[in-house]
Amino acid sequence: MAISVRLCSGRTGFEVTTSTKIDLINASCLLKTKVATKHLLLMNYNGVEVSMYPSGRMIIKTADREESLEIAHRLLAELGLLISDDK
Repeated sequence: MAISVRLCSGRTGFEVTTSTKIDLINASCLLKTKVATKHLLLMNYNGVEVSMYPSGRMIIKTADREESLEIAHRLLAELGLLISDDK
């Protein structure tokens, strides 16, 4: 699975892009969310704000690139979309 990370244009977090589509309704059953629709999922993941989109795109509001990548890996693993060898 291809995962890329880049700084958001507003410099408030990182945009993590994956090659995996995410069913947000099913994801909302597995993750504790603030808002869950088929178009957008908002959550506070261990104190970090995360926005998730069905395209596999995530906006993760951290100050550190590596932390955002680690959070994305953990979320994908919790959803069963990441095989440990992909990391």
